Formats: sequence, structure tokens, C-alpha cells
Amino acid sequence: MTDALIQVGIETIGTLHPDAISLVGDGLYFDLGHRFRNPHHDPAMRYRTGLDPAVREHVLTTPGVMPMVERIAESAKAVLAAYADPRRLLVNVTIACRGGRHRSVAVAEAVAAYLRTDGIAVEVRHHHIGEPVIENQPPAL
Repeated sequence: MTDALIQVGIETIGTLHPDAISLVGDGLYFDLGHRFRNPHHDPAMRYRTGLDPAVREHVLTTPGVMPMVERIAESAKAVLAAYADPRRLLVNVTIACRGGRHRSVAVAEAVAAYLRTDGIAVEVRHHHIGEPVIENQPPAL
């Protein structure tokens, strides 16, 4: 992390949690809930999170995920660049999945790493990572 002011704030949420809609603020919003395979459906990963190396690898090696990571990061950079003084700007990015424990977390951390390689100060907050697992999630696509 750099000593610079935070330029991009990334938040993750689980859309199946009752408070999810109240956590979506101004800024960019990306919902991964219907797009990519869900580690929740693998009993070995269900109670882990996207911070776990095995879950992270599972998510990030899913076809299409890394291009999505790049699109999210480049979208945040484009919004940041649109302002005259980016040192005073906070771009908010919300990344959602169903439970807020696996896909959104792994993708958010990958987006943050991508942005940090460009010297952009990023803060990540995972709203539902510590909530109980939502057991009855619809099956993966």
C-alpha cells in the first residue's frame, strides 16, 4: 500500500444478503453472480473465502474471469482519469456475487492488485465475507 490518498475504493457484497442493496453506493457496479462458476457448489470450498489460495485459484482460472478483472480495473482507471485532480477523487467500485464470500472477493483482490501495479492507491472492503454461508444458492450455470 502506498502513502497516497485512497483513489479507488472496492467493496464486495453478496446479493443474497438482505442488506446488500443498501450497500451499493455511487460508482461502478459489477455483478458476477450469474457469470462464472461458483466455488460454493464445491463442498471443499463452500466454507472458505476468496482470500483462500485454493478458492482464489479456482475463481481466477475460470474462463473469462481475468478479462473481467482487467475490464473492471480499466473502468476504474477511466473514471479516475476523467477528473482534473485524481489525488482528491475516490472512485467507488462494488463487485457482487451471490454470497459475497468467493467470486467477488477473489476478483476484488485481483482488481486491487492490477490497479496497484499502476501506482493507484486502493482500499478493499469485503462486507459479507464473515457472514454465515447462504446454503441454498441456485445451481451454477
